[in-house]
Amino acid sequence: MNRDFFRPLLILSLAAILVGLIAMIIPQWENDVFPIRKMHWFSKLFESRSQEDSLNVAIETIEHIPSALDPFLMRLGSLPVLSGQTGLVENQLGARSRKLRIAYFSDSTIEGDLITAPLRYEFQKVYGGTGVGMMPITSIVSGFRQTIRHSFSKNWESISFMSPVNKNLSLGITGYTFIPRPYYSVTTKVEKADTLAIADSLLTELVADSTEVKPSTQRHYVDHNAWVEYKAVDISGGAGSFANIRLFYSNASDSSKVYVSYESSASQSYHLSSRQGVQVLDISPGSPVKSVRLEFLRDDPIHVYGVSFDAPKGVYVDNFPIRGYSGMYFSRIHENVLRDFQSYLKYDLIVLQYGENVSNPANRDYSNYKNAMIRTVEHIHKSMPKVPVLIVSAHDRSIKDGGSYKTSPDIPILVKTQAELARETDSAFFNLFEAMGGYNSMQGLVQQKPPLASSDYTHFNRRGADWVAKLLLSFLTGDA
Repeated sequence: MNRDFFRPLLILSLAAILVGLIAMIIPQWENDVFPIRKMHWFSKLFESRSQEDSLNVAIETIEHIPSALDPFLMRLGSLPVLSGQTGLVENQLGARSRKLRIAYFSDSTIEGDLITAPLRYEFQKVYGGTGVGMMPITSIVSGFRQTIRHSFSKNWESISFMSPVNKNLSLGITGYTFIPRPYYSVTTKVEKADTLAIADSLLTELVADSTEVKPSTQRHYVDHNAWVEYKAVDISGGAGSFANIRLFYSNASDSSKVYVSYESSASQSYHLSSRQGVQVLDISPGSPVKSVRLEFLRDDPIHVYGVSFDAPKGVYVDNFPIRGYSGMYFSRIHENVLRDFQSYLKYDLIVLQYGENVSNPANRDYSNYKNAMIRTVEHIHKSMPKVPVLIVSAHDRSIKDGGSYKTSPDIPILVKTQAELARETDSAFFNLFEAMGGYNSMQGLVQQKPPLASSDYTHFNRRGADWVAKLLLSFLTGDA
């Protein structure tokens, strides 16, 4: 071979070695502006498999931490119980409360109302309640969710924790802000994959860390207003009709309107308030309906946060998934916005179930993640004083090792870090990893007949999510 081949090869090799050395020196830095991930090129190449195996047996069992749930349990115990039912916890104060609400934040683990729907059903079966709680305006899994039928136009700008733009704009309680537009955008890009579905491979890490793919976005203009429609579903965790409906929004002008139609009837127009902060508009019908459609002017860039379907009594569990989200940088829901939502919705418990999207089989130190999550919990405590927070740990996730699957070696370390996070922030902690069986339990769920998890050895299916909800309900009611 000639020098024309070896010279570029030598240059590329030296460049790769240089980048690898720099990667080992530069520390990981979590921040809201330009986070830097730690790259593991050399450690991935030379990592000893026997070291991974020794780590699997070195991590001690992490116990649940239920003590921070006491205010929630007292509130639950004070709810009146429906006729013929027995309360899930002992009533020590007498029936004083009328309503209890839980905000459940997570990633793709709860998409489609998984885990939250069976939780909602079990609570409402005992204490009452009609409705699925807060709903976003758009959703990438609207067709998968069974507890409500949800459709919408394309011409919404959807901004979330995962959006790289508009970081100064506050998100709503759902983790999204929606803006009606006279156009919709189509972006051609290679999206960063949801790490919940990533197996351990050097190629994946190299592509994620070193390849920048520039997206190409095209706008398609439309001549219709932005709309969203919800239809009731009489199913466990859902509701057969809508009686109480509230719209949450901000940044309206004096001319802002929403047009509301019930069950395909003629629409009614409502003026929206231009006052500062989160605003709420009660659009409840005179009698229960099975569908409602909201339409917003396409040239009015108001911030729409979502619609709540609930009632003055009972228990509500709000489903807030963000695919690929880690739980960090929660301050993108600004403190004043979070406080406004709390004044309207009055949450009694905040659940944070994250971790899988920061999981990396090569990682042995999650201290930076813990520090970022401490900031998340502190932000919630500051914005929503006296509301308890429950940290649900990462669940078991399997990676392929040779011809078989086994627990990703970092998962026990991540779970231990999350327990430390809970202790340091006075939060409750539910060790889902241990509750589901610990090491290699995901493998058993996938192979069970019928299976409780999907073949990616990471995600629970609907049957598995129902099972997880039962585990969590036992913990929430003091039986775990």
